[in-house]
Amino acid sequence: MQGKRVLLGVTGGIAAYKSPDLVRRLREQGAEVQVVLTSGAREFVTPTTFQAVSGREVRSDLWDPEAEKAMSHIELARWADFVIIAPATADFLARLATGQADDLLTTLCLATDAPIALAPAMNRLMWSNPATQANVATLESRGIHVWGPGEGDQACGEVGAGRMLEPTQLANYVSNSIAPAGQLAVPEKPSKAIDVSDTGRPRSPITIVVRASCPRTTSPSSASTSMRRPCASAAASVNWSSLVLSLKSRLKRASGVSPRVES
Repeated sequence: MQGKRVLLGVTGGIAAYKSPDLVRRLREQGAEVQVVLTSGAREFVTPTTFQAVSGREVRSDLWDPEAEKAMSHIELARWADFVIIAPATADFLARLATGQADDLLTTLCLATDAPIALAPAMNRLMWSNPATQANVATLESRGIHVWGPGEGDQACGEVGAGRMLEPTQLANYVSNSIAPAGQLAVPEKPSKAIDVSDTGRPRSPITIVVRASCPRTTSPSSASTSMRRPCASAAASVNWSSLVLSLKSRLKRASGVSPRVES
C-alpha cells in the first residue's frame, strides 16, 4: 500500500474514537491519509487529533471559502485511490443511499470514481431495522463495500451486531482492496502456521518429535529385515523415559506450558 492515497471519512458516532488509530494503521502500511469529518464527528473527536496522526490538514466544511476557491471537494475526490467511511452511522448510510450531497463527505462520495467502503457502527436495533438493511442492500448493489459490523458489547449497554470493526482489521481490508496487481496483499487475518507430522496430524508449536537416526542406503536390499535391525537396536538403546521427562522439564521452565511429546 506504499504511496496509496486513502480518504478516511469519519461520521458522528461513539466509535469515532477508534478512527485516529485507523489513520495510524493505514500510515504504518505506507498509505497517505486525508481525513474528512462530518459536523457530528466533531462532537466526538477533534480535527487537531487527526491532523497530528495524519500529518495533513483535516477537512470538514463544504463551504470553506479558502479551500473551495479551487473546488477543493472535487480535488479531494480525484486525489483518493480509496475512500473508507469509519464509522459509518445509520444517518450517513441513509443519506448516501438516497444520493444526497449536503455536506463535504457525501459530496466527495458522489464525486469520486475511487472504490468506497463503509464500516457501519450503530445500536443493534438500528442496524437490524428494515430501513437500514434496505439502505445497505442499495449501497452494496452499487458496488460499495460494507465491512461489518461486528458483534459484542455496545456503548449503550446492549449486546449485538453494530460494533465498528477494529482498526487493524479495517486497515488490512483496505490493503487487500488496493494492493497492486501481482503483489501479495496483507492478509485479512494473520495466518497461523501449522506444522504437520508424518502421520498427517497437526502439530502444536511446542510438540517435539524424537526419532532415533538410522543410516540410509541406496542398496536394493535396504528394505530387508537385516538392514532394518540397526535402527531397531539404536532405538532400543535410548532411555526414552528419561529423555521425555528431561524435555518436559526444560520446556515447562522456559514457557510455563506443559508440552505434548510424540515419540
